Amino acid sequence: MLNLWRSLKLIVIFSAIVLYARGEITDFSVSYQVKGIVTDSITGKGIPYVTITIQNQRGIFKRLASDAAGKFSFELNVPGKYDVIFHSIGYQLRKTEITPDDKNPRIDLGNILLIRSDVKIGEVSVVAQKPLIKTEADKLVYSMESDPESKTNTVLEMLRKVPLVTVDGEDNVLVKGSSSFKILLNGKSSTMLSQNTREVLRSMPASSVRDIEVITNPSSKYEAEGATGIINIITTRKQLEGIMGNVNAGIDSRGGMSGGGYISTKIKKVGFSVSFNHSDYKQPANLSFSNRENFLSTTNRYTETEGSSKYRGPSNFVMGEGSFEIDSLNLISMSLFGFKSSTRSTGETMTTDFNIDHILARQFENIISTNGRSGSLSTNIDYQRSFKKPDKTFTVSYKLDNMPRHSENNNEIINIYNYLGYHQKTVNDAAGREHTFQLDYFDPLTKIHQIEGGVKSILRQNISNSDIQRLNETTGNWYRDTLHINDLDYTQHIWGIYAGYLLKLKKISVKTGVRAEGTINDGLYKSLKDTTFTNTLFNLIPYITLSKNLSSGQNIKLSYTQRLSRPGIYYLNPFYNDLDPLNVRYGNPKLDAEISHTFDFTYGKFSSKFNFNLNLSSAFTNNSITSITTMRPDGVSITTYQNIGKNQRFGAFLYGSANPGKKISFNTNVSLNYAVLESNNSLNLRNQGFSFTGFINARYNIWKNAFLSVNGGLYSSGIMLQGKTGSRYSSWISFSQELFKKKVRYSMSVTSPFEEKQTYSSHFEDPTFRQNSKTYYYSRMVRFSLSYNFGKLKDQIRKAKRSIKNDDLKSGGENTGTNN
Repeated sequence: MLNLWRSLKLIVIFSAIVLYARGEITDFSVSYQVKGIVTDSITGKGIPYVTITIQNQRGIFKRLASDAAGKFSFELNVPGKYDVIFHSIGYQLRKTEITPDDKNPRIDLGNILLIRSDVKIGEVSVVAQKPLIKTEADKLVYSMESDPESKTNTVLEMLRKVPLVTVDGEDNVLVKGSSSFKILLNGKSSTMLSQNTREVLRSMPASSVRDIEVITNPSSKYEAEGATGIINIITTRKQLEGIMGNVNAGIDSRGGMSGGGYISTKIKKVGFSVSFNHSDYKQPANLSFSNRENFLSTTNRYTETEGSSKYRGPSNFVMGEGSFEIDSLNLISMSLFGFKSSTRSTGETMTTDFNIDHILARQFENIISTNGRSGSLSTNIDYQRSFKKPDKTFTVSYKLDNMPRHSENNNEIINIYNYLGYHQKTVNDAAGREHTFQLDYFDPLTKIHQIEGGVKSILRQNISNSDIQRLNETTGNWYRDTLHINDLDYTQHIWGIYAGYLLKLKKISVKTGVRAEGTINDGLYKSLKDTTFTNTLFNLIPYITLSKNLSSGQNIKLSYTQRLSRPGIYYLNPFYNDLDPLNVRYGNPKLDAEISHTFDFTYGKFSSKFNFNLNLSSAFTNNSITSITTMRPDGVSITTYQNIGKNQRFGAFLYGSANPGKKISFNTNVSLNYAVLESNNSLNLRNQGFSFTGFINARYNIWKNAFLSVNGGLYSSGIMLQGKTGSRYSSWISFSQELFKKKVRYSMSVTSPFEEKQTYSSHFEDPTFRQNSKTYYYSRMVRFSLSYNFGKLKDQIRKAKRSIKNDDLKSGGENTGTNN
């Protein structure tokens, strides 16, 4: 009751503030190895699938399970003192202390005897706090479970805190300042995440996510996609023996709501888990203003536009996983991911043109309403054959991914002065479907040598069909506008084969590999004149990483690889979107994949009180897929995508965390980028400059199971080929409390507590035009959420260690060209 009373007081204080304001690839440089076998103290037989937890005063480092014979092995990359906890149902808990260091790099614990117990084992409490950030050889891991704000925020908002990741003022996600990255869900691709990144992440509660991995140097086993890396979202999966579940609900000050839950169970050899979430995102009316000067025209020289729009996006998504253990060496596992959203937006704009003498040339009003439906259904099945040699596996996988998309636009142009008004309705149906087959083999030959390899085949089909209707004002009938029909049938065949090798010495490790990928594209572009096009691509992608462990928990790493990005349906779709008649947009079905050369240097130092990670990176791309806007003399701007970008990028990315006391911690990440962007077309465009981001977080353990977090971020202008985006900042405060033996948790948060609205600016220009825009949007939001956990689990569900990862599509399709 004391904690509840403290929480109520904090709610009052929190509300007063608001009112006042108003407004693992495993680190292959590891040299510390631990092994052993867990056995029954009476029979001497190995105990299968014992849960093993490794922790120290910083928190839990990893969890694993012994194999069917009770054998286990794991690696650590930081010397020091650790507790190894062994837990299996029907046995007493056992804890063993180990101290790996350079003088004792290999530890054999031998037989770990567990004593049977007729006493029901109670809950094991882990006092040490899991660190927010872990740095491994090729990735950074951000622990959502350790961040109290994940209980109230969405995944999109939490990404602002993840090192190397930026979310700009328009909610576009960038990795190392670029949108050329790949996003995965539990190591598997999701077409919906690739094409509707903002919408999915905005509707996905962060409480459903365990970790976010930023893979900066993907090895050869990954698809070559993602010029700047991969974001891998690992969901919370507590699939253990027994039944366990959770229900949750939340509301916000804008009238948005969310709710959902999950249930997980395992009975003998069969296990499954299902989670469902619903959210209703509401964005109040934003105000926007822009002015443009068209150097190609004297009649329509200056254009001024002002307008407002509001948005609502209810969505649902479901995730499911299951497995069947045929025997100790054969496993079948399955997964499903489904997403469905409906978006509705309304708005109106007033556009005014002046001639070169600033005399009114034309004026009209545009009343707009849009409705969209999109969805994704992905199913995956894996068969894994294990061997008596630990970790040696052979996996066969199949994946089906289907993504329909439907949009309806209705806009009425009302003439005010010297402009031809009209009423238009447009409908576009687009869909993508993928069939993927994959074989993977992994063999740890010795403690020093490891090999891996595999083959893969993808059949990807994309279609887009549109219909445009205009109203005959005289007859009152609708007729079809055939001039702007742009349909597409697009088929893509992809094959890949990879091989990798790891040499792991005491302190120095070398990991290298090569991946060969071939692509055949066949397309039919249907308009007034049908056009067919076919192209064949072949890419040989090398990869190498050198790493060395230094003394005192320090390590360094050098790496080089090539990455590529294939255009998805958003970039290819030729649908002619003239919802705003003076700002037309469409895709380009003739785009090629972009290729990037990347070099990285990383230094890390880790201790119980302080963590530091520095990444220096450079990337070079000669045929970048770039958003390009051209101006016509009649005042209409045309925006599409072309392979005309030449990008050079240099970046420094710094992460640090400190734990000065048991109750308080700080973490920060800062990035500094320098970009040189050039076009290789007739426009001869060039832009260069610095950009930076900075974020800081402080959290305090107020009392038992209660946390208060304060956050702030600053994001400078982003460099684009034809201009730059505006700078912005963010801030939020959150509080969470767990009650009733952590069965109940309630949380509250406020975004932008001291400012109700923010301004987002952008500037674009080339030899033909210059444009400045500003958007005023509501940034403040207050959220409340409540969750309840029930049930009890005992043993972890087994899953295939390797599965399909379709990470070859360019993500961030809805970005507007930022640093592409």
